[in-house]
Amino acid sequence: MELRVSVPEAQAPTHSSAPMVRIIGVDAPWRRRGVTMLAGALATLGHAPFQLTGVYVIAIVALVWLLDLAAAKPKPIAAGFGTGFWFALGHFSTGLYWVSSAFLVDSQSWGPIWGVPAAFGLAAGMALFWALGCALAVALWTPDVRRIFSFAVALFAAEWVRGHIFGGFPWLLPGYVWTPGEPVSQLASVFGIYGLTLMTLLFAATPAVMLDVGVRALRRFGPMIGAALLLGMAWGWGAQRIAAAPIDPPGAQPIVRVADAGLSQAEKWRYRPDQEWRVLQRYLDVTGAADESRAAIVVWPEGAIPTMNFFTLDNPQFLAAMARGLGDRALITGLSRCEPAPACEALLYGRPGGDQARLFNSAAVIDGVSGEPRLGQIYDKHRLVPFGEFIPLWSLVSRLNIAPLQRIGAGFEAGPTPHRLIVPEAPPALVLICYEAIFPNLIPGGEERPGWLVSVTNDAWFGQGTGPWQHYAMARYRAIEQGLPLARAASGGVSAIIDSTGREIASTSAGRGFAEAQLPPSMPETTYSKWGILLLTIVLVIVASFRFLLPGKGRST
Repeated sequence: MELRVSVPEAQAPTHSSAPMVRIIGVDAPWRRRGVTMLAGALATLGHAPFQLTGVYVIAIVALVWLLDLAAAKPKPIAAGFGTGFWFALGHFSTGLYWVSSAFLVDSQSWGPIWGVPAAFGLAAGMALFWALGCALAVALWTPDVRRIFSFAVALFAAEWVRGHIFGGFPWLLPGYVWTPGEPVSQLASVFGIYGLTLMTLLFAATPAVMLDVGVRALRRFGPMIGAALLLGMAWGWGAQRIAAAPIDPPGAQPIVRVADAGLSQAEKWRYRPDQEWRVLQRYLDVTGAADESRAAIVVWPEGAIPTMNFFTLDNPQFLAAMARGLGDRALITGLSRCEPAPACEALLYGRPGGDQARLFNSAAVIDGVSGEPRLGQIYDKHRLVPFGEFIPLWSLVSRLNIAPLQRIGAGFEAGPTPHRLIVPEAPPALVLICYEAIFPNLIPGGEERPGWLVSVTNDAWFGQGTGPWQHYAMARYRAIEQGLPLARAASGGVSAIIDSTGREIASTSAGRGFAEAQLPPSMPETTYSKWGILLLTIVLVIVASFRFLLPGKGRST
């Protein structure tokens, strides 16, 4: 299939602004949709684990050119909607395919065929937001350089809505194409991931105007030169921020070990009368003996111990065994919690009254003093995963025998917003459980600002594909936004210690079951933490104003 650029005389604009680019060879609807989906699939290579930002730019440029075509159609807004949908369907289908892995964990209940339509349905749902964004962009379209500002603002608005409506699912935001911990990613400490998303869309769209025909060179190359200068300044500033990151002397901060038992979801939930004890032993093995490990704090992942025969906090013998393995170290671990006790016991053993149990996906601080367990503070997960941890409109759909993907009861209940937990011999910590790490607005600032972040997650749901790497990259951005170090424990994913600029200090990516390092120091409260929404609004207004304030002329004579 041949792709070349020209401007048909019948559709060339007669006014003095730059003509639209036309792509020959994609006039047939099926060809155009195929090319559009291919461009969307290429955009996925910009995200983790690939981080090919240049390929993402190429995909966005192709989308702008395809919207040029849509704007010339008899029904331009409808054509823009379709173009955005097919691009995003290609993007999210290749970026979220790993969702199907969750259905294979319990294939006897769900059946192996449900994963594919579930992943494709999710991709289609996400694509609707890009479709609406592209429709809005075309409604504001111009056949000159101003169209890139319409594009950036409209797609940003679509992504912001996608990240907030119905609880939000801000996965694969354009801002994540910058490798966390590198210079450009540091802009998130000022504008947050949504501000970086707006800038990324604008930067990526600017090369599209270079092929505008019959336009003065300054109008064609000016945006690209301006974007390159701004990007260079961002790189230089980000490099300075990284170089200025504080380094604590040895002993100033506690040593932290993040540990993963290395079990798949199926292995973790294998039914045996002693399954909890077998999994505990795996975690104690990677935690190491108290006299062998230098760590004062150990972090285990979300739901580390399966709840097959009892709930962890309700079994004194199990807690005592954990305490003996920990010695005097503190443990932050994810676990399933239940109340009240009689209803929980009825739930586990299938007796009447189990429907009265209240279940929470939680994190707890536990330490052992002379072999005796001591339970500290508990955090109950606030932002739950729809269909994974609870079923929306449960009272209506319960008759259909649909259950959430997690295996305990009918679903979890939401706890209060994240709050600081007191950890012995360490600064106060704020725990984000799994899905919560993709949301930038859950971490308090000011007097409630924590001293470090803890992310506990169960990425074994995501399989062995790109999902765990995408999740890991997003969690690192929370450290950049807040200027706080991060300890991340992930079943089936990457467990790591991250500094306050998003750089990896130690990780399990080398194949070990644990990573251990001194907790990096925090930085002063970031501009984003204090003024993020205000600055984002100002930048959005500035970018949008170029659409209306720039003159629409520029045609060469």
